[in-house]
Amino acid sequence: MTGNSDAWQTRLRAHWSVLKARRTPDGVATSGLGLSVGDNAEVLVGVDAHGDHHLLIPTNLRSTPVEDYQAAYIRIQRCTLVVDGRSRIFTDVVCHRPDLSELFDDILAAMLAELATDTGRPPDTVCKQVLDEWRELLRRRGGLLGDDALRGLFGELIVLEKILTANPENGLSAWRGPNREPHDFRLDNGNLEVKTLGANGSTVRIHGIGQLEPPTSGNLHLIVVRLTAASDGLALPDLVDRLQSKVADRRAFAVALARCGYSQTDADHYRDRRFTVAQITALPIDDAFPRVVPSSLSGELPKEVSALSYSLDLSVLLPLATLADHTLMPLFVKGSLS
Repeated sequence: MTGNSDAWQTRLRAHWSVLKARRTPDGVATSGLGLSVGDNAEVLVGVDAHGDHHLLIPTNLRSTPVEDYQAAYIRIQRCTLVVDGRSRIFTDVVCHRPDLSELFDDILAAMLAELATDTGRPPDTVCKQVLDEWRELLRRRGGLLGDDALRGLFGELIVLEKILTANPENGLSAWRGPNREPHDFRLDNGNLEVKTLGANGSTVRIHGIGQLEPPTSGNLHLIVVRLTAASDGLALPDLVDRLQSKVADRRAFAVALARCGYSQTDADHYRDRRFTVAQITALPIDDAFPRVVPSSLSGELPKEVSALSYSLDLSVLLPLATLADHTLMPLFVKGSLS
């Protein structure tokens, strides 16, 4: 098999389901992946008695161990297993948290894709470097998300889901918010800026004089997502999981989330905050829309003024906005924003 991560993910899932049924109270149930490394030894996957998933890389006893114990839930360690009646040494990449199984599959698929194409580096070194790359992109930046940031990300992901529904292959590339661009989404014929409100709020925060400035070619719509707190609603990790199956590039999605300050390893911290989407509205940004943009200034901002932001009351505008979700859908379809 080639170095295609998606193909490896599919193969891994098929193996886990078979191995789960074969596991015993002792040892590790294993099967081969059809990929050989080193001295033509086959890479294995395994499931142990606890249900933990393992990627087993055949290792030379004389080589220096490459191990990683930085995280309690995903580790790289050297182990000895009896396979087909013979004691063998492996570099063992193991996940001890079932709730991270999808993330672990992403990491293993990236490792296998590298192993399938990179014959120059020792296989255990390849696995360690891939894990380091994932750890860096998943490392939370600035701590856990606060309430406003959590709701803001939730709103953006709701809109992203609609774009992915209309354009599964390239929808993720339209999401520009993680890159700190002026607008959250950039589509063929215009851009979208997303703001999230609570059940009764009507005021949003505008960051910078360019946030409500339409692009050079195309229009700009302000998309307002209204959320209601609900114990039976959707938590941010649930929404992330739902999108994982819809994005074409799961690693790029993980990178984007990390840039927004979200780490899958912190998912449990967000599970008690649940929402339902009460309403999604669209406001076209035109010359009559109340805003601060460069053209509304008598001159340039003084160089001493930076990070300008202001509050915008939408209480009068929201009742006039497009309310029906099916009416909004054309905004998200490639080439139809007008």
